[in-house]
Amino acid sequence: MIQPVASELLEDINEKNIRSVFYKKPIKKNNYNLDVDYNDSPQEIRRQDLLKRQKESRNAIVNSARAILEDVLLSEDEHKESMVIDNKSNSKKRKLYINTLMLSEWMIDVPEDFIDKWFMLPCPKGRRALIVACKGKTQVFTRRGNKIIEFNSVLPGGNYGEHNKNCTILDCIWVRKEQSYYVLDVLSWSNQTFLDCDAEFRHFWLNSKLEETVGLSTQSKLNQYPILSLPNIFCNGNLTNFLQNLSPSLPLDGILFYHREGFYMNGRSPLVTWLKPFMMSEVLGISVPFELDEKPDGYIDFRQYILSKNCRKKNSDDLKEFLVDVMDVNTCDEN
Repeated sequence: MIQPVASELLEDINEKNIRSVFYKKPIKKNNYNLDVDYNDSPQEIRRQDLLKRQKESRNAIVNSARAILEDVLLSEDEHKESMVIDNKSNSKKRKLYINTLMLSEWMIDVPEDFIDKWFMLPCPKGRRALIVACKGKTQVFTRRGNKIIEFNSVLPGGNYGEHNKNCTILDCIWVRKEQSYYVLDVLSWSNQTFLDCDAEFRHFWLNSKLEETVGLSTQSKLNQYPILSLPNIFCNGNLTNFLQNLSPSLPLDGILFYHREGFYMNGRSPLVTWLKPFMMSEVLGISVPFELDEKPDGYIDFRQYILSKNCRKKNSDDLKEFLVDVMDVNTCDEN
């Protein structure tokens, strides 16, 4: 049976019926048994538990956010970047920034509050990166905390004209072909931490600051690499039109879904989920543009795809991850 297109639903049935379509969940309960890297409890239960714990632990989260910023501001000046990642300065930075990024989970089930509480963000195909602009320079680190490159940017604290106490930390995707960074999220902006802020506020603030910062989206002496924003839409909007209107130049890898009330946390979070574009019609029942709906060879359904991806991931060992970081250091510094 062909599922209805989201735009048609929005026009033809009322809000209550729209919700009922998503609450039917095209993903069945037995999909909770998918062999993924998360714990065994259902994704929806973990989401609600995490939201509750965030509210109860807000003071601890605020203190943690301040401690992270203080560590960055008080850390000793690093030596100039070395291509050997085992030297002392890089070992120190690995300890400071290792596993800092928030990681998504596969959307194993459609959230019960999907319409009311979620928004989605296109994610470009590239290399995940943590940008730290502080003490008059902008540095980039991998997920494992290895330093990739140092350059000037017009981010607060990110160039030689701003050798002060400002510090900005961004979660980004490096797109090598475009020689640009696309910003997924913000941890800190000009010494203001956002780890204790909900995702809706973080992204509103982030997009406002990226838009008003002159010279950030272009290449110049003070901004060696463009740092670009990404569009987003609340999931009660017309998701089909949003996908159709994405820039053709955006090298899309997948779609991220953020719970509006989720805080930024290191490691995997059930409050940030992920789908490939070609999965969206199957999982959410919405129409996807033809160019985004092309499925890989051998594709059966999203269940099989997730299982195969996680099996391949489990088969990769620490040496392969180490080699990926070495490749980062040797390739991402190219102009």
